[in-house]
Formats: sequence, structure tokens, C-alpha cells
Amino acid sequence: MNRARLLLIASLMATSLASAVHASNARFTTANCPREISLERVRCGTVRVPENYDRPKDRQIDLHVLVLDPLDGSTTKTAQYDLEGGPGGSSATFVDFYARDGASYRAHRTIVLADMRGTGKSHGLYCPRIDAEQNASPYAPMYPPALVSECRQQLEETADLASYSTRNAARDIDEVRRALGYEQLDLFGISYGTMLAMRYIKDFPKSVRSAVLLGTVPADRTPPRFHALVADSALGQLFGDCRRDDACSVAFKTPDADLEQALERLNAPDAPVSSEVFMEKLRTLMYSPGGARRVPFVVNRAAQGDLQPFLEATRPTQGPHFAEGLYLSMTCAETFAAIDTSAAITASAPTRFGAYRLRRQQEACREWAPARKDPDAFTTPSFDGPVLMISGRLDPVSPPDWAESMTKIYRNSRHFVIHEGAHIVDGLSNLDTCFDPLVLAFLEQPTANIDASCLRNMKAPVWRVP
Repeated sequence: MNRARLLLIASLMATSLASAVHASNARFTTANCPREISLERVRCGTVRVPENYDRPKDRQIDLHVLVLDPLDGSTTKTAQYDLEGGPGGSSATFVDFYARDGASYRAHRTIVLADMRGTGKSHGLYCPRIDAEQNASPYAPMYPPALVSECRQQLEETADLASYSTRNAARDIDEVRRALGYEQLDLFGISYGTMLAMRYIKDFPKSVRSAVLLGTVPADRTPPRFHALVADSALGQLFGDCRRDDACSVAFKTPDADLEQALERLNAPDAPVSSEVFMEKLRTLMYSPGGARRVPFVVNRAAQGDLQPFLEATRPTQGPHFAEGLYLSMTCAETFAAIDTSAAITASAPTRFGAYRLRRQQEACREWAPARKDPDAFTTPSFDGPVLMISGRLDPVSPPDWAESMTKIYRNSRHFVIHEGAHIVDGLSNLDTCFDPLVLAFLEQPTANIDASCLRNMKAPVWRVP
């Protein structure tokens, strides 16, 4: 063995040793909880991690962590670890759910809410000027290139954007697990959170007790490649449901024709909203069951020249800020970088949603920082641990067949579809009498059989009609 090879091996061993030493020293530093958090048995604090795990002595970031201990006072060796969607959403905002409707989840179980790196209070990568533009002109084209470039330059002053990756986010999860002293985790992922959960399962399989995945997004689907195609299929099913419903079919006899007429109006030079923006907003409206049930009404009124219902349904809300800088850092380097953009645009163009989203993100990614590509980003090895996947039939972004494909890889998995479900479950009936008990039954005994028959009774809100 030559000297150069010995030096390479020594270098790799040193790097691995450094990472292992750092991981073993992970520590939870407690802090006073924010005034707005008034739950019982909650610990607040931070876990410090390297921004770049390949250079562990360089810049450090503090991950914002909330630990919701069991209400019965017991101690646990495992914990539920929630993973928010986006990427860009803050997991810590789930605390309100566990304070009220979700209290049963922590009756005798621990819940960990940790803002992923680049979100919330974990060195959040925000683009305030993009947010301000969106709030001031919510129907202007998304991702103005000049503002995207400006945000990138500002964030680069305090962050190595290439280090904000799914791979590093998965490493962070294990750092938090070690710092809190849990042997294994029950992962609970929603949307992008399912991608992160699957990455953690791949990199740290022995640390996973079970996983619940809602709106499963396999990494090799490379969002937003299929956004238009999937949404077009979901919209067709939604209009079909309307035609089969007594009230909806009477109010809106020809929803497809209504949409065609609405888009014709919006293609006029003096239209207040472009047809492309209208369809992108309509797509996001379909994420929730309640939003989807408003679509035929919104489309019908737009066909008659009345955009007020559309404006009311899609107006920006004053909720937790979304970390656009984190979203662009991850998606531009990971999923979007793997897309054959020309082919994706060609495939999306004939749909009713068109290639608008792809073109806008393509422009944004041109303005963003080049990133280090992860060769393992799109491989998903088999996993024998218990996994529960739940999909919505009308999901406009992650259709049920995506989750179904994962059952061949996750051999101890179960997949259920909510007939009137969408991308999220908020707004469905029987959440507290069916959905939550079903998920809790799985988390309590992941290997036991689950009776999911009640899912057929979960209903979306009534159709919005005049």
C-alpha cells in the first residue's frame, strides 16, 4: 500500500473520528421558554451543531428545540420527532396543536419539536424583501430575480448556504437525539418532512423505532418536477366529485368549461391577475380539503369576471414566516438540480397548470448559490422497521401512488388513503375520533395490526356554493 493511500485513509479516519467525537458531545442547553408557550412539562433550549459537518470547528448554529415531556410524568427512552414541510416551515409552531387538539399524543409519550436548520429560530434563512413583496402584491410573479439575488447576497454574509442540506438536517436530528438521551425516535413527517424522515431512516436506521409519513414525497420524484401533472390529475378528480354531488353539480354544471372561460378572461392584457398566477394559487388552495371544496365556486365566479372569491380564498395570511432562503438552498441544490428542466417544462406545458412554477423556480435557482451536490440524495435503501403512510386521494402535490411505491422498499409498511383527503388533513371530519386514535395506536404498538376502516368516514367540508 503506497504512502499516498495511507495518508488518504488516515485523513478519512480522522474526519470520521472528529464527527463521532462531536456527535458524542452533543448537549442540550436549557433556556427559558418564550412567554407565549404556557404548556405544562415543557423544556426549551438549544443543541449546538456545526454548520458544515466536514469542518466541525468552523461556524456553529444553535438548533431551537422544544421537548414536550409526557403529561403523566413518566420518563421515556424514545421520543416522537416531528418534521415539518416545505422545506422552510418551523416545527416549533406545532406546539399550539399539542397544547389543545393534540394533547393525547403526549399523554405518556415525549414529543420533540426542533426547528430544522435554516428555519424558525435555528439560524432561519429568511428573505424579508420577498415576503414583503408577496404581501404587498400577492398576485405578482413569484420569485422576482432581483430580490432573490439580493436575499442570497445578504444570507451569504452569515451562512454557508451549501451546508443547508437534507443530509445535514438528518445529521442534526441525530445530534438532537443524542443530546436529549433518547435511544430511538418515532419520526412524524409531513410533506417535505417525509423526505427528511426517509433520509434519516437511510443514514441512521438503528435510531428509528417507527415512522409516520403524511403526504409521502420520495426524493427521486424531485419536486417541483411533477407539480403541474399531479395537480392537473387532482383537479380532474375534484371536478368529477363535484359533478357527482347533488349540490355542487346543480350550482356548477360545467366546471371544466368554467375554468376555460376564466383563463381566457385572465389572458387579457388588462387582467388584474395573470392566468399563470391564478392557476398556481389555485394549486396551493387545493392542498387542504376545505380549500379544494372552494375551487369550483372560485372558478365559476372568475369565469364571470368576479375575482373577489379568488382573492379572499388565496389572500396571504399572517402566519409563521416561511424560510424562503432555506427552501431555495435545499431545492435548488437537491431536487431541482436533478431535473431535466426542458423535459419537465415540455411535459407540464399541456396541463391546465402549465410550466409557470418550473420556469419561475428555474429563474430563482439561477440567482442562488451553487451548492455541493449529494450523490446519495436519491437512493432509498430497504428498511424493515414499521412505517405508516397516509395519503389523500386528492393530493395535488404527492399522490397516493408515490406512497404506494414506497411499500415495496419499506417492507414492514402500511399505506392508507383518505378518500376525501388532500395534501394535509386539516379540515377533515373525525380527526379526533379516527385519525389521531389510528396514528396513536400505531405509535403505541407499531407492529400491531391497525383497523383503518374509520378513514372512509372522514369527510371534507361541504362544497362552497352560491
